[in-house]
Amino acid sequence: MTIERFIQLWTHRYHKYTHIFKAHIKGRQARTHFSSVKRSLKKGQELIAIIRTEHFGDIVAAEPISRYVREQHPNAHIVWFAKPAFAELVAHNPNVDEVFREFCVTERRVLLEGNVFDKVIELQFRNNNHCPKCQVFTENPVALKRDITVHNYFDYGNLLEVFAQTGDLIPPKSAFPADDQPRLYLQPAHKEKVDRLNLPEKYIVLHCRSNYEPKDWPADRWNRLVHWLSEEYDYQLVEIGLESNLTIQTPAYRNLCGQLSILETAEVIRRASFFIGLDSGPSHLGNATGTFGIILMGALNNFLNYNPYSGKYGRQENALLVRQAGLPCSQLSFEFVRDQVKAVLEKSADNAPKVLS
Repeated sequence: MTIERFIQLWTHRYHKYTHIFKAHIKGRQARTHFSSVKRSLKKGQELIAIIRTEHFGDIVAAEPISRYVREQHPNAHIVWFAKPAFAELVAHNPNVDEVFREFCVTERRVLLEGNVFDKVIELQFRNNNHCPKCQVFTENPVALKRDITVHNYFDYGNLLEVFAQTGDLIPPKSAFPADDQPRLYLQPAHKEKVDRLNLPEKYIVLHCRSNYEPKDWPADRWNRLVHWLSEEYDYQLVEIGLESNLTIQTPAYRNLCGQLSILETAEVIRRASFFIGLDSGPSHLGNATGTFGIILMGALNNFLNYNPYSGKYGRQENALLVRQAGLPCSQLSFEFVRDQVKAVLEKSADNAPKVLS
């Protein structure tokens, strides 16, 4: 073994075991905290944990569960577990009393081993219960019993229905029994931030790049779509997301990628005339804010025809799912997508094409 390899190995081990030690300490501190919370509750008042830590689209999709659990347990102290990056999505939810900003899966395991909570509602299965630094997985026994995995979960319904089943809230392969429209709880600060962007009254929001390449549509086709929209319609075109891979030369286009928080992004989407994007987190923001969505989708892994959405997007009352049987999103032609977008935009008199002089 070379000295360089020796240093790399022990540097890795140092970071790994430091992380694990920190996770155990934080887990015990959390156990102490929630033990104190439980002692402060009134007699008969339950302490309930809801665990959906990632990704942000999944947390938005699962929001109706917070209302459903509150209806079932009106007096409970409800704690939602989320990774710190996504905590803002539940921090203002009136059905949640407290947000636990989870450090890692090991911290959660140490916390739950104390049996502090009266009820634990696990909205995840194995692939979401993994810490790459600790190199451990935890299992959800309900998901194991019902055989819900990352390879088959869309066989059980939309995301909301899948999560409710993994949480043992509804029977296997059944519909969600309450209001299934996701909601967001935007605050004045989010609106004030977007006010300062000086967006036009009439614009379309675009989300062109997901965090999972098989869901994406090629950048060159997005470029063509943006230029076509700018030439044919009187809209500003505003791209949101973490990072853009487009090369746009039209003044009608504005790039806001990487400049906004999740809920600030939601406020930008809420004000838009339309949302055009992928099956990714921002499309769930579109569903929750009520903006009409044009969602580019396709076959995904072994799911040839799936629908992740509940509510109005799921019923296609406020959305069009753009796809062709058996094709992945990457194989949707520009012409097919353009014609689908055109059909939506021209349904309203306000969206007629530009009158060219």
